[in-house]
Amino acid sequence: MAFAATLGALTEELVQVITSTSSQSDPNRFNVLRESSLRKLRHHNFLRTNQFVVEEKLDGFEEHFRVVNRDGLADALRERLDALSRISTKWTPDILHLLLQLEDQPIKKSKLTDLDLLNESDQDSGPPLKWDDIAKEEGWDQDRDLWRNVNFERGSSGDDDFESVSDLSSEAENTSLSSVEARYQKTPADYLVESVDESRLDQVRETQLWRNAVTPKDATGRSLKISVPESHVVREVLFMLNGLESTLFDTQGVPSLQYQLNNTSWDVYKALLGSFGEAGRQLSILREFAKATQHIPLLQAFREAVERRLRSFDREISNLQARYVDIQQDVVISLARVLNDVKPHLQPLTCLSDIIQRLQQSRYPRPFHYLELLFEVAGVSQLEGNDVVYEFIATLFFECFQVYLRSIRLWMESGELIDGDKTFFISSSPTQIPLSQVWTDQFTLRKTSDGILYAPRFLQPAASKILTTGKSVVVLKLLGKYQAAGTSVPEHPLHADGDFKSRYGLFEPFSEVFNHAFETWMQSKHHAASTTLQRTLYDSCSLLSVLSALERIYLMSDGACSDMFAFAIFNNIDVLNANWHDRFNLTSLAHDAFGNIANAHRISVSVLADGLADNITEIRRSVRKGLPSVRIIYRLSWPVRMVLTDESLAQYQAVFTFLLQLRRASSVLHKYRLVSDSVAGTSIASSEQAMYYGLRSKFLWFCNTLQSYLSTLVLGPLTAQLRVNLQRADDVSDMIAAHSTFTKQMISEMCLSSKLDPIRQCILDLFDVVIRLQDARQLESEREQEETQELSRLSFMSSPMKQGSRRYMKSGEEEDETFLLEQDRSSMMQDREKTFAEVLGKARADSDRHLRFICSGLRGVARASGDTASGKWDTLAEMLEIGVQERR
Repeated sequence: MAFAATLGALTEELVQVITSTSSQSDPNRFNVLRESSLRKLRHHNFLRTNQFVVEEKLDGFEEHFRVVNRDGLADALRERLDALSRISTKWTPDILHLLLQLEDQPIKKSKLTDLDLLNESDQDSGPPLKWDDIAKEEGWDQDRDLWRNVNFERGSSGDDDFESVSDLSSEAENTSLSSVEARYQKTPADYLVESVDESRLDQVRETQLWRNAVTPKDATGRSLKISVPESHVVREVLFMLNGLESTLFDTQGVPSLQYQLNNTSWDVYKALLGSFGEAGRQLSILREFAKATQHIPLLQAFREAVERRLRSFDREISNLQARYVDIQQDVVISLARVLNDVKPHLQPLTCLSDIIQRLQQSRYPRPFHYLELLFEVAGVSQLEGNDVVYEFIATLFFECFQVYLRSIRLWMESGELIDGDKTFFISSSPTQIPLSQVWTDQFTLRKTSDGILYAPRFLQPAASKILTTGKSVVVLKLLGKYQAAGTSVPEHPLHADGDFKSRYGLFEPFSEVFNHAFETWMQSKHHAASTTLQRTLYDSCSLLSVLSALERIYLMSDGACSDMFAFAIFNNIDVLNANWHDRFNLTSLAHDAFGNIANAHRISVSVLADGLADNITEIRRSVRKGLPSVRIIYRLSWPVRMVLTDESLAQYQAVFTFLLQLRRASSVLHKYRLVSDSVAGTSIASSEQAMYYGLRSKFLWFCNTLQSYLSTLVLGPLTAQLRVNLQRADDVSDMIAAHSTFTKQMISEMCLSSKLDPIRQCILDLFDVVIRLQDARQLESEREQEETQELSRLSFMSSPMKQGSRRYMKSGEEEDETFLLEQDRSSMMQDREKTFAEVLGKARADSDRHLRFICSGLRGVARASGDTASGKWDTLAEMLEIGVQERR
């Protein structure tokens, strides 16, 4: 029914468009046309060939013919299609469709000559004419002497010539010719020009006699110079500059000292010839470099650029020669004038020759070393005000740099490296890298054995950004979020304009000209990839939600959830539960405590092997046992782990351990309380009890002060600043750096760094003193309870559980007073051999000593260190000094 309704609606629209009739204007005619059209469409079993598809395919063949450089076939096809359109019928698309179905590799097998077979000849042209038939008809097919070689040497006779050549050799030579036309092929002798002007030839020979002249000598036998006309010297100089052989110069441009210019002093001639000789030496260096074979593409580009400039120079010399050969106006032949004319063209080439000499003299030249030399010389030429050399070298630099730019462009656009490219400064790891380490370990900057970046010096400041852009593209491909840039996106050309201007004009140094052009070119590619990857991390990978979860789990920002998890561990330790470290129970506790965070099922808790080997009694007595072995793991997706590195997660774990130890000390101070407060008149309701409550208050103050410092001055500001820095980050590398800086500052300000380890150990000693104090108070309470029970038994012979007895109980178990009686406390308490007063005295001494050490240590480190955390250390010392001053 849906198809019928659709067909009906389309048919109505078709009828209305073709006939210009609607149901409102002429309903009767419209209904008749609609019904007849529907009837034909419903009962038509075979669909017509789509003429547009056929036409499109034929146009595709024509285009393909032209692409493969077969324009003749393309023109013939177009000519016949145009002719067919004038005589086309309704069956033409079907016929063409049949022919297209029968086609078999037309691009490869079609021949233009096959079209001639379709043309019928009007008359019989008869057999083709051949040279063999002509030879038979003329009668010289049997003349074997016709093809014999003739020796035209002087004094030889015809008979000797014929006898010297055998018939067999003559026949062999004849058979090597494919046709009689070979008789008319020209030999090198045919191109000899017969001179009819012997006097002119003798004149030319006479002018060149100086080349082979013997060196004259004076009366004393001293050698004299051979005099040479200035026109000949000019010609020799121009030949030498063109790289041709010259009598006055050798191949290296060294002038010959046996010749002298007519009517010119020897010093002047020597100076002029020396200038040309030096130019020839510089040019010979360029020509030798241009002839050398290069296998590295970067050096091949440089060699080709040098060769093009030599050809340009040769054209200038040729134009100068034409001035003296094809004289159109009066010309003064002057060697000094020639030097003045060629000097502007020689100056840039001389500078380029010096660069090649420096390149060849380098002990271990890198392939891109010449780019560094060009960059340096361009800057020096600009500072010297030599605009000709500056523009020449700068243009050459940008031209050669385009080859090196190919690797950079491929890396920044596609995240790919050219196989076997040892000149690029980015390398890929040959081994398989986990996805979470792709950013840090898969691609690295190539460096030399000295630790120097293997890149041109002018590119080293931008190397990190280039690496980051390519890695962003690689990660986007792994995430399936990469979209290749279309051809419609214009690319900023990396070159300087004709005047080498920038936004600061001609006075800007060349280094700034390049940096501006390269930064503009690079920023267009860097921004797109980095922004896309950051948006993917925030939106698809929920980076901010993960950071919030880490803060609640490791940094204990949610105190209620953290207490629920930590107190459950402490309770199992206090009752000497040997299975307190069971990872299944610990993981279940973590899921219950942190169940309201995102992806709580990713949390797992375990205890290291060192913690499993510790005795449960020792774990209960010290925060250094057991608790440091608790490892809580929040499994992260690999894109998030690129930002949150393993080193950062290890620092999160260190913070979690320290906060867990702090909570252990606080829980011990808050956990037990007296069931009865009527302690007046007892033996411990004296100075010992006052001392105990004084110490307990001091430890409570210390734990609360430390907790306040960590939460309000360290963790709170740092986490807020982390979010700001992540939003300001330009790319993933900046995000990684921001998070790494956050964790390092957190470790440093919490006194967990290596240089503050003595202070951290002293804080842990204070936590252990808290546990020892509470154990001593519990032990003294049990002694009093035993004495009371003994007196009650003797007096009343009744139950030892008297209404006014004093003991410590767990908070939350106030109603069940039999719980503590069921525990074996003998193995849980420490310092059983000491009196309560001795334990209190030692606890007071230890606490005072540790507090003084912590305060003085923090003050000293804050003054000696230039770390940003020194201000926080000084603040913590000032907060803790209150307890030291009260004691004094």
